[in-house]
Amino acid sequence: MRYIIIITVAILFSNSIFAQKDKDSSTTRNVTIDQKYKATLIEASKIESVPVIEKPLPTPPNYTYTILPKQSKTEKIVNPIPAADLFKKEENTFPTSFVKLGYGNLRTPLTEIYLNNKQNNQYSYGMQYRFLQTNSNLNKSFADFTDHALKAYMATYTTTGEFGLEVNYKNNQYNYYGYTDSINLDSNKGLKNKMARTIQNFEAKAYFNSTPSKDSKVKHRSTFNYYNFQIGGAKEADYALSSKIYGNIGDFNDMENGVLSATIGLDYTTLQLPGEKSRNRFFIQLDPRYDFKYDVMNLSVGFNSTILFDGNDSAQVKPNLYIKATYPLIEGVANLYGGIDGRYRKQSLKAIIQANQFTSSYNLTNQYETVKVFAGINGKLGSSMDASFEINYSDVAGMPMFISKRDSLNSFGMVVDNLSILKFSAALNYSFSEKARIGLIGNFYNYNTSSQPEAWQLPTIEGKVNMSFNINNKIYPHFDIVAMSLQPQRTGVLENNYSRSQIKAFYDISTGIDFRFRPKLSLFVQANNLMSSRYQRWYNYPVYGFNILGGLTFIF
Repeated sequence: MRYIIIITVAILFSNSIFAQKDKDSSTTRNVTIDQKYKATLIEASKIESVPVIEKPLPTPPNYTYTILPKQSKTEKIVNPIPAADLFKKEENTFPTSFVKLGYGNLRTPLTEIYLNNKQNNQYSYGMQYRFLQTNSNLNKSFADFTDHALKAYMATYTTTGEFGLEVNYKNNQYNYYGYTDSINLDSNKGLKNKMARTIQNFEAKAYFNSTPSKDSKVKHRSTFNYYNFQIGGAKEADYALSSKIYGNIGDFNDMENGVLSATIGLDYTTLQLPGEKSRNRFFIQLDPRYDFKYDVMNLSVGFNSTILFDGNDSAQVKPNLYIKATYPLIEGVANLYGGIDGRYRKQSLKAIIQANQFTSSYNLTNQYETVKVFAGINGKLGSSMDASFEINYSDVAGMPMFISKRDSLNSFGMVVDNLSILKFSAALNYSFSEKARIGLIGNFYNYNTSSQPEAWQLPTIEGKVNMSFNINNKIYPHFDIVAMSLQPQRTGVLENNYSRSQIKAFYDISTGIDFRFRPKLSLFVQANNLMSSRYQRWYNYPVYGFNILGGLTFIF
C-alpha cells in the first residue's frame, strides 16, 4: 500500500509540472524549473543613430526601432552562458491598435502604425509599420539614416496546436563616415554613391506547436525560417527547418520526472559576394536531451551535435557534451547551478553586418565554442528582488574581431583568432513597489588571444542601469545609463604593418517620460546622451550628441 501511495504522488507531481493549464488555481505548487536563468531587466527606450540588424536566430527576430545614441549594438562578442542578456531587445506585443507620431531636434520624423485584432481564443492577425529618419547635417550627414520596417502576421489556435505565419521586411539606408567635410558630396555624386549603403532583409516564418490532450503523448514544436539578406552586391539566402520532439517517459530507478527530447535542425545557406564564386553550406543539428530529477537535483544531459557540408563530399562532425545540474540551496528561494556546454556555430553575412554594419570585407570562418564551463547562483529574495551571479570560461575558435582599414571610407575588415574568455556576470532587479523599479547588470571579461596581440574592439567591462516609475497611473518616467570600458583598436589589415590605438571608455545617460492625459491619447518625450558626449562605439564613428524626440500616441 505504501508503494502505491508513493507512485501515485509522483505521477500527480509530474502531471502538475507539464500540464497546459492549472485545473485549480488555488492549489499551491512548488516547481523547480531546470533552465538557464535570465534576469528580466526593464527595457530601455533609447535613440538609435544608425540601423541595428538583429542577430540571426533559429526564429527570426521581430525588429523594433527607437533612436539610440550609438552606432551599433554594444554587445559584439560570443557570450558564454550569460547570466542575463545585456542589450537584448524583447518582442513587443500590444492588445490594441495604435498610431505613434513623433519628431526630434535632429529633424527626425518617427511613424509607427500597429493594427491588431482584438483578443481572440481562435486566431490573431495584424500588421506593423515603423519609419524613422534623421536629417541632422552632422559631418555632411554621414551619420544620418532612413529605416523602414514592415511586419504582417497571423496565427490560429485549436485543441491540437497553434499554427502561425509571419513576414518581415526591412530596408535600412546609411553611410560610411570616411570622407572629410572638405569634400562637397553634392557636386561629386560618385563619392556620395560610394559612401552610401543599403540593407534589404526579407524574412518569412511558419510554425506549428502541438498541444496534445494528454501529457503522455509526444509533443513537438516545428519552425521553418527563410531570409534573403542583401547589402550592396552581396546576397545571402538561408533556409532553416527546426523541430523539437519531446515527451514524458516517467520514472526510472531513482530518476524521476523524466523527459526525453531531441532538437533536429536543417540549415542551407547560399552566399554570393561580388566577383566571387557562389558559396553553399549545409548544416545538420542534432541535440538529444534527457531531463530528470535525482533526489532534489534537476539534471539535463545530452549532446550538441553539428554536421557541416561545405561545398565538398566530406562532412565535418562537431559534437559537444552538454550537462547542466541545478541544486536548490533554499527551496523556492535560491538555486546553485553549473555544467559544461559548447557548440559549432555558423558565421554568415547577416551576422557580420549585424555586429558591425560598417564592415566592407567578410571572413566567413565558422565559430566553434569547443568548451564552455559555467557555474552560478540565482535567487529571489521576497517578492521585490531577484539576482543572479555567474562565472564561466570558454574556448572559442574562429572568434571574429573588427579592424579599421586604411581606406577612404573608414570601413572595417575582419580577423579571426582563437580566444579563451573568462567572464563574470551579475544582475539585480528590485521593485520598491509597483510604482518604482530598478535593474542593474554588469559583465566583466578577460581575454587570452592566440595569434593576435590583443582582443580588438572587445570591451573588458560593460554595464547597464535602468529605472522606471509609475506616478498615479498617468506619468511614467524612466532613466537609463549604459557604460563600457576602453577597447584596444587596430588600424591596418596587413599583419606586418598596422598601428594600435584605444577607443575611450564612455557612459551614456538617457531619460524619457510618457504622459497619458487621456485613456486613448498620450504624450511621449525621449532624450538621449544627456552629457552630449560624442563618444565612439566604433573607431572613427562618433555618435550623435544630445538628441530629443517627442510626439503623441493614439490608441483605437
